[in-house]
Amino acid sequence: MPKVFGVVKDISLFGYVIRTFLVGIVAFLVGRYMLKRTINQLTSYDFALVWTLGTLTVAPLLNGETSFTYIIVPLITLFFWNYMISLISLKNRDLSLFFNGKPIILIDNGKIIRKNLKKHFINIDLLMSELRVKNVFDISEVKYAILEPNGHFSIIKKEFHRPVTPKDLKLTAKAIDLPLVIINDGKLFEENLTKSGVDKEWLMSNLSMYNVSDISNIYLATIDNSKKLYVAKKD
Repeated sequence: MPKVFGVVKDISLFGYVIRTFLVGIVAFLVGRYMLKRTINQLTSYDFALVWTLGTLTVAPLLNGETSFTYIIVPLITLFFWNYMISLISLKNRDLSLFFNGKPIILIDNGKIIRKNLKKHFINIDLLMSELRVKNVFDISEVKYAILEPNGHFSIIKKEFHRPVTPKDLKLTAKAIDLPLVIINDGKLFEENLTKSGVDKEWLMSNLSMYNVSDISNIYLATIDNSKKLYVAKKD
């Protein structure tokens, strides 16, 4: 059995393979049990944490003399620290703003707040680019542009430029439900057929309009609450 743990000056190829396998397990656990808030929001602290965890995880692969055993202690410590900061942020708003940062207003009622742009090294080109991503091409249409703690931009248009909604027209909007998957890679999910209020005979009749006679030829088929089919063939 090759030496894998501890400091290994001349690690064998087989030992290196075992270390790679173990690092893969550690990397999976890091990604699996990292708080979803950290992955989704990725504030400045979260970015530094993820970068540090990644460096620690692959360190035994980059240098055989790096003790594989010793990386467990800082990994557990950082996990614990991340959990405690998340817990404190949940309980105390002031500390949450300290750890995670606070939103910064870049545009206020169509007026660019230049000092906030300079403070965060955002030039006009970048600001205009972010506005275009949000389908805004005229700054005068913007009521607020906000730089969020996770680095994303939130854009709120002035009332006159916002899209009209059914509520504005005093109309009743039709409820939208998620479509049900009834066929996946040629496999039929009969329980979803039952939930949607149809049977296999109805399904085969409607599939004939797509020139499909065999369910095994379908890659994906879904049905919504109005019994509308979406069909994607394997070919």
